[in-house]
Amino acid sequence: MKAYIQIDENGEYLNVNTYTASVGYKALGFQVFKYFDANQVEETEREAIFVGGIGSVRKRLKNLGIHVEYEIEYPQELKEYLNRNVWNSTLKEIIAKEQTNIFIKPVQTKLFQGKVIHSFKDLISLNYQEEVDVWCSEVVDVVTEWRCFVRYGVLFDVRYYKGNWDSKLDINIVNEAISKFKTQPASYSLDFGVDINGKHYLIEVNDGHSIGCYGMGPISYAKFISARWSELTETEDLLNF
Repeated sequence: MKAYIQIDENGEYLNVNTYTASVGYKALGFQVFKYFDANQVEETEREAIFVGGIGSVRKRLKNLGIHVEYEIEYPQELKEYLNRNVWNSTLKEIIAKEQTNIFIKPVQTKLFQGKVIHSFKDLISLNYQEEVDVWCSEVVDVVTEWRCFVRYGVLFDVRYYKGNWDSKLDINIVNEAISKFKTQPASYSLDFGVDINGKHYLIEVNDGHSIGCYGMGPISYAKFISARWSELTETEDLLNF
């Protein structure tokens, strides 16, 4: 059993997520190796798990001939939990219409940071020469966001994401959403926001192959990543227990 953990140019763990994964895999008896560039790793076994930034993990998957065709983000099955309008558009169209008071983020992962467009000047910094597809949504005033980790169809862990500490997450709503997500991957997160009145909004869904731990324990985090990696590589998940 092998796990490759991304490091920075100084040989240090890339971030707390990679360090946490390293601790977890070592505790579970894995051989743990470090890498800086996924393209420089000569490992041939598909079972060998790669942990790191989304770009590095996607690079490794591509080298294995595995292409993640699209981001999960807003599954049709979970539309009722959005509790706001969400639609596709392009940056060019938004600029042309001078649309404001909306939240936008790129369809292409990490192309730019999602942001609320308060006025036209907020669009000026998004200077892209090529057409850019974006997700748009109505702005909602949530006071807290929670990250709900799901593994093999079961709520695995819940972590505070941002905002106030004293709002309450309704676990029944989370479990209901999980049960309705029939096409769900082996591991992923549901990010829920809660407003001052307790109304819940599904902010987005995140793929489990490269996602922060947000305080999750090392062994749990290792098992969470392993589930999705094994699914994508069509190999046995040795941590499915």
